Amino acid sequence: MALIDTDLSFDPRDPYFPVPGAPGVRWALQVFTTVDGYGIDAERTRVREADRVHVHADGYALFGRQRTVDVGEVDVEVSRDSGVLEWVVNVRHEEPIKAVKLLLTGLPEAALAAGWWAPNTGRGWAHGVRGQRFQLEYPGPDWATPWVAAGDGEVVLSVRDPMVRRQILHVHQPPYAPLPIVELVHVPCATARSTTYRMPPVRLRLGATERTADADLDDHLSFVEGAHGLVPWSERPDVPAWLRDIALVVTLHGQHWTGYVFNTFAQMAEALRFVSRHIDPRAVLAYVPGWEGRYYYRYPQYRPGPDLGGADGFAALASTAHRLGVRLMPMFGGHGVNVVQYPSWERSVLRNDTDRYAELLNRPDWDGDRVGEGDQVFLNPGEPTFREHLVESISAAVRDFGVDAAFLDTLGYWFNDPRHEVVDGYRRLAAELQRRHPGLVLATEGWWDALSAVFPLSQQWFGADRDLRKPRVLTRYARTTGHLAEGTPGPGSTGVHEKGFVHRPADVEREGHIPVVGIADDTLPCHADEVAAICAWAQDHAPK
Repeated sequence: MALIDTDLSFDPRDPYFPVPGAPGVRWALQVFTTVDGYGIDAERTRVREADRVHVHADGYALFGRQRTVDVGEVDVEVSRDSGVLEWVVNVRHEEPIKAVKLLLTGLPEAALAAGWWAPNTGRGWAHGVRGQRFQLEYPGPDWATPWVAAGDGEVVLSVRDPMVRRQILHVHQPPYAPLPIVELVHVPCATARSTTYRMPPVRLRLGATERTADADLDDHLSFVEGAHGLVPWSERPDVPAWLRDIALVVTLHGQHWTGYVFNTFAQMAEALRFVSRHIDPRAVLAYVPGWEGRYYYRYPQYRPGPDLGGADGFAALASTAHRLGVRLMPMFGGHGVNVVQYPSWERSVLRNDTDRYAELLNRPDWDGDRVGEGDQVFLNPGEPTFREHLVESISAAVRDFGVDAAFLDTLGYWFNDPRHEVVDGYRRLAAELQRRHPGLVLATEGWWDALSAVFPLSQQWFGADRDLRKPRVLTRYARTTGHLAEGTPGPGSTGVHEKGFVHRPADVEREGHIPVVGIADDTLPCHADEVAAICAWAQDHAPK
């Protein structure tokens, strides 16, 4: 959760230093350990200026500079090359380092007032317009790759990090600051926490145009491709030919957490027969959440729910889908489990960054008593036994029912678990499934640069704009579709999801985005004409 409303209630009195070739722009540095936060001790700092600025400090000061700390050192070099400023930061402290923050002030005011945007920011939208405080966090729904620009590209800020680590952009103007402060916070992986740390290079381009900003983004994406193994969509070995032709995702809602059944497997099969009369079924991917029985309550036990028709009913659904030419994708929880269903959860539960407690999060109110349920926890696929459980569960669905794809819920969320690095777990999970089942498509909720290297298909974050400002950050590598919680035709039931009722957005063609239609209990009995129209629209806008 972005804590944008928390802040220091006093001036930390950081010393600021010059930027070569950028008059008026200054920078400062803060270092955070597991114990406290520190600024540079100005009294024990040496600054060398030439074609580059080198700052060396032999100690720290506690924020506010009431007391200095005679431990560690800081080395920062700021260089300029071809119009790009680059910070290389090395820090040492006797306490484990958990974050490093670069602070910038004096950036062009007009660009900052026009607002900031990432490649995946919605077209026509900007963050921080007219000085409004905001925060972006990578990786996450608002920041898909650590590259951001202000104005029309007059300011471009990026991080060249070869790993997936938390980057935070926070822009504000506290009462003690004469100008806005742009903060770039880098958070090391807790799995490798140490008393010494080298921050990945931070790059700042000033005076850019829209054209040079675009070129800078392409240069950034080239770096990302090499760092994370991203492959263009047209060349991906994990994308079978049938996926390239998918024009519509049909969400067949199964059983709600409370036990309410939206569709039995037989009703799902009938829905696919209806859809296939209005669109080429070979262009349809059927997504089945709640197929295991009570949605989320049964997590992570993934076998066909008896109230929906059991194994025989699901086998009949799979047979109908394949006979029609429809591809089938059941849903699995990438993190979430019910502790009642998985007694060994504590071995795999996500831990906070200091490994002192379990991260208890995402507790929806499934039954409507206005209180989050108490037995839902998130586990880490980086932990080998839980990852193996997921592999075996998905493999059983492929073996027994011939499913074509597997959707893994919530893997777009990033956690700094000190015991197991989550992205490494995602990569190992995908690699083992692809080894066992060549051609199996893996999809997940949410997307960002390195995640798109693992999953060629994702659900767009719920509520996030699909009209991306620079769509190539996604479409060069992967495809996305509508979220599970997009409402069904009619009153907008979100089916098994906890959102209740949400009106379905109008169909608008978006590059790289596959439209979706959900089928709940009343959808075909009451809104068949609307479903047929959506199918026809999707057919007309099918990939060429």
